[in-house]
Amino acid sequence: MRKQLLGIATVAAVAIVAGTTGASAVTFTLATTNGPEDLSSRAMMRWRDALAERSGGDLEMDFVSGGALGGDQELLQQLATNEIQAHIAGPVVVHRLLPAYQCLEAEYVYDNSDHGYRVWTGELGKEVSDKLREDYGIEIVAVGARGAREVTADRPIREPADLAGVKIRVTNPLRSQVFSAYGALPGPLPISELYGALRQGVFDAQENPIPTIFGNRFYEVQKTINLTGHVQSYNVVTANTAFLDSLSEEQRTVYDETLQEAMDWLNEAVKTESSELLEKMKADGVEVVESDVPAFQKVAQPIVEEFAAKNCRPGLLDDIRKAAQ
Repeated sequence: MRKQLLGIATVAAVAIVAGTTGASAVTFTLATTNGPEDLSSRAMMRWRDALAERSGGDLEMDFVSGGALGGDQELLQQLATNEIQAHIAGPVVVHRLLPAYQCLEAEYVYDNSDHGYRVWTGELGKEVSDKLREDYGIEIVAVGARGAREVTADRPIREPADLAGVKIRVTNPLRSQVFSAYGALPGPLPISELYGALRQGVFDAQENPIPTIFGNRFYEVQKTINLTGHVQSYNVVTANTAFLDSLSEEQRTVYDETLQEAMDWLNEAVKTESSELLEKMKADGVEVVESDVPAFQKVAQPIVEEFAAKNCRPGLLDDIRKAAQ
């Protein structure tokens, strides 16, 4: 019944648009908590422009950034009810909706960025998408690079002991356990409120990929970027299944092709621009610190193993390891 009602809502929305722009015109909303300068947002704006051009105006996107429609939890709820039709973020979808798969974004589970990309775009990623479709009526339509999560702080963080007593914003319970083991004082906060919290000293540190650090200007209120590389993160684009099913075959082809082109751009941009963004932030007086990654990894791994055994789909970490081969 839920999916039937969503389908009716979608048809009604399309009919309203069709009355003004043409018989088959569709306008949909993609929302994100990321700021407009984030590489993922820039990729989505490229997708928006390509959709309109390639479809001749039959497919148009309203792009809403910066959490203007709510935090990720609210956006995922809106996605499931077809109030918005697409969403891009880091893998919050597994943390918020499918906790049995949350170790897909755990500390040091990937050998490198390519390993994680194979996981998210391979059989495990398809398994997650199928489960989301079955349980919530949404699905993964694309995955793109995001970069390793690094720690910004008001001091150098070279080894775990340097985090003792540091108030750090983190995004999920497992990360909270890991950073507590480092000696930090972790806590949650919506990313839209994080800049002000760092500036006011509510938090001493936060962790995000380089493009997100730059796009949200966290470097303006933090003295150091510490290269811990503790999580390989990815941008996940999800869409409402009923909305996707309402598209014509031609519209869906344009949708898929232009989205993949945008993600190809994003993958290349993350590779090429992360180092450039680091240099820009260094020029603004930020110190870039080479952290002792093996020391952080040694502390994190047993915590991740124990957490996965209690909370994640049986065999998940083993399947992640197999994808490294």
